[in-house]
Amino acid sequence: MENSEITFSEPSLTSDVALVVEGKKLHVNKTVLSLASQVFERMFFGEFKEKTLSEVPLPGKTYADMTELLRCIYPSIFNPLTDDNIDVLLPLAEEYDITSLKVRCRTFVTTYLKLNVKTLPRSKLVHFMNIADKYGFDDVLRECLDQAVYVEYSDNNGLQHLEEFKDLNDKTALEFFKRRLVLMEGLVSPMLESCMTASGNLQEDFQTIINRKCNEFSHRHARHECRECKAVCCSQCRKLNSEAMEDLTHAIKNLLPAFKESA
Repeated sequence: MENSEITFSEPSLTSDVALVVEGKKLHVNKTVLSLASQVFERMFFGEFKEKTLSEVPLPGKTYADMTELLRCIYPSIFNPLTDDNIDVLLPLAEEYDITSLKVRCRTFVTTYLKLNVKTLPRSKLVHFMNIADKYGFDDVLRECLDQAVYVEYSDNNGLQHLEEFKDLNDKTALEFFKRRLVLMEGLVSPMLESCMTASGNLQEDFQTIINRKCNEFSHRHARHECRECKAVCCSQCRKLNSEAMEDLTHAIKNLLPAFKESA
């Protein structure tokens, strides 16, 4: 039988105990499980009743999840990790104290983030933030925050609408908003400095900066006097102005409450 087809449903030459899950048996080797897990080691070789049992019930577990766990820790199989099975494996690795599997999961997420940095959906990014948050993967959390700080927060599909973002613990959420504020400060400071040294009118100075940005973007800068605001600008300038002011308003509105609560 190919390694990829092993299901543990039948006894083998090396199996010496059966885990009973959902009324079905998983035939395994005590030593193999004990080498991977300190919990299994204490269960099979410590002073517990399971030490003498030929069948060990595992209530509350699912057959599919336990099979996946075994296939990922058995040396003869060693299934690869995916962005789907780590959600099954991490809670079990935590419960059974399988350090090597937790390290593999941590490495997988770190690599996945780097390989998919440009295409990673925001929902997946926030999910990884929750994983890192829950299991103490500090390096993974830093990597997630480095990416999340550039993701829209308040638009219709923004981070604030994701349930898993709301589930982040207070410390992680505060760190996100702090980083967001630092980023916004870096973006807004040049504009504020310009306003301080120009006419003193925020709207006029902001318009001047947008005009300059319009030229930098190589848009066709068709100058004319706007009928509404009487400013000399072009349609692209007005669009940039409107979008920038709206983004800035939303950013300030969303960021300030978080810092007010933490003060």
